[in-house]
Amino acid sequence: MNTSSTRKFTFTVFTPTYNRAHLLPRVYQSLTEQTLKDFEWIVVDDGSEDNTPELVSNYHSSADFTIRYYRQANSGKHVGINRALEFARGQFFVILDDDDWLHPQALERMWNHWNSIPEQERSQFAGVVGLYAYADGRVVGKPFPQDIIDSNAVEIRTIYNAQGDKFGMHVTDVLRQYPFPVNLGRFVPEGLVWNRMAISYKERYVNEVFAFTEYQPDGLSARSVLLRAHNAAAARLYYQEFAQLRGVYVPITWRFRALVNYVRFTLHGRMSIYERYQNWQKLLVTAAVPLGYIAYLLDKTVMKTGAKPRHD
Repeated sequence: MNTSSTRKFTFTVFTPTYNRAHLLPRVYQSLTEQTLKDFEWIVVDDGSEDNTPELVSNYHSSADFTIRYYRQANSGKHVGINRALEFARGQFFVILDDDDWLHPQALERMWNHWNSIPEQERSQFAGVVGLYAYADGRVVGKPFPQDIIDSNAVEIRTIYNAQGDKFGMHVTDVLRQYPFPVNLGRFVPEGLVWNRMAISYKERYVNEVFAFTEYQPDGLSARSVLLRAHNAAAARLYYQEFAQLRGVYVPITWRFRALVNYVRFTLHGRMSIYERYQNWQKLLVTAAVPLGYIAYLLDKTVMKTGAKPRHD
């Protein structure tokens, strides 16, 4: 695995993709327009059956920045992240999905925000996170309640009430400390890693749009409930760890909601509800069982009827 000793660029921009060749031109165009040019682009193809390899090959021959293409058997975005981190040569790592595109000044502005952190404090930070917007400029979710907040991935949601997807960069060597588990199915919530990182690292949150997105009908966001139900072990682990987080402040209401979802996805996976809890903790889990069971039944109804899943 690469380390900082092989660092060559300020940024590694990573794009995971699967049968989305029709979207990649927009990603590529946004990279050509960056005001900061010190970056590489890593594309991990998750087993596409379209013309993605040929398209990226054409970009490779014409781009004024380094492009590296890797292909893997269809394994999931989380496996692609692990692989890209293995080969990344940038100081910072940016996950740019194939339905995203960057603001022309995104890399430069993220770099500037990083440098605004006092040098003696930077070792405490994992990165800089800003806003997503739709093509028409509307912010996804809500802006942060303050223009600059130094916090972590857990508290920014539970205390500062940040809503909606956010976009940013992370220190590559920090991300390498938190690889995604690869034995839990083909979908693992990214929040599992962000929550683990929050125990030891802060992030600088800024009210500035760094990227735009156009959620796809077949995308991960649209299929959130279905994916979690079919990869119940990963969803269950995410909520179990969140309910038991130590080292960061989590309001009791958030912990209880996590327990409800823990029960919900434990039922989807037909696993034991209590095997991960002992003594007094079992009482809290027991209190969450009725609501978790109701959520499970609602999921089953959605999956049976094909109704649009809830985004929660």
